[in-house]
Amino acid sequence: MKMMKMQLNYRHLLTAIFMVAAIAASIILLPAKAYATEAEAPRPHVYDEAGLFSDYERADLEEQCITYGEDVGLEIMILTHNDPNAIYAEDYIEDFEDKLPVGDRVYLLIDLYNRDVFIEGYGKAETYIHSKRIDKILDEIVPDLSDGNYYAACLTYIKRSAEYMKDDSELNYDHNYSNTPQNSNPNAPYYDETWPTDRYPDYTTRPASSSFFTNVWVQLIISIILGAVVVGLMAYNSGGRMTAGSSNYLDHGRSGLIGRRDDYIRTTVTRVKKPSSNNTGSHAKGGFNSSGFRGGVSSSGRSHSSGGRKF
Repeated sequence: MKMMKMQLNYRHLLTAIFMVAAIAASIILLPAKAYATEAEAPRPHVYDEAGLFSDYERADLEEQCITYGEDVGLEIMILTHNDPNAIYAEDYIEDFEDKLPVGDRVYLLIDLYNRDVFIEGYGKAETYIHSKRIDKILDEIVPDLSDGNYYAACLTYIKRSAEYMKDDSELNYDHNYSNTPQNSNPNAPYYDETWPTDRYPDYTTRPASSSFFTNVWVQLIISIILGAVVVGLMAYNSGGRMTAGSSNYLDHGRSGLIGRRDDYIRTTVTRVKKPSSNNTGSHAKGGFNSSGFRGGVSSSGRSHSSGGRKF
């Protein structure tokens, strides 16, 4: 009888351990599976959240992005929005890029609410479509943007981006952007009129975002704690309740208590590796390198070229 109870408890314990492992694996692997599915599925190149393009214009821009991009091995992206609560344009593109697999991409963002236009290059585009070439593209498209000719401006951006990917005359290989931009003096070094020092103090481009519960280590610890609670409850209840007492099996006429003792069996120690701190979700400060090229680093560590204007 005692042996059967021990086997029953052992089976319940194995089941509980399996459930804990399944919970932990699902918490860690499901996000990775979601990203993999996103990477495999075809994605558009034009995200017109501001509604700037007609159906024909959006379809044509999509086709042009693919045609010119495939010719030079580049993903050409166009983003628009009219969101008063959106973060700074440079960070907006960084957050969008961080959701995609690493690749060679260039982005054009039209922030209609703040009247900002911003371009960023990732991968090979960081070297070829650097900030000085971005400035030349902006010189061409800002007048069209100011006049509301968004479709024409985007066509120019697509064509110039592809052209620069074939131009080896002046490239930027220095991706250390440590000199902070400023927007108060156009004649001083590192000027960027889009830099939001009036919106965010101390040269930070956005409020720090909390990512505590999105950290993989935190998710793992939470799953272990939840699993331990489940195991404890199942182990506690696995033996069932005793419905018979000692008096049911005791012959009072012949039996007598002659002594008692406690036998020590074993000590069990469980060790859990202490997770290292991982502060994700914050953006590195954008800036200029020693040669005057502008760029930055996303919260996932992807460096990029960048440049922007008001329109």
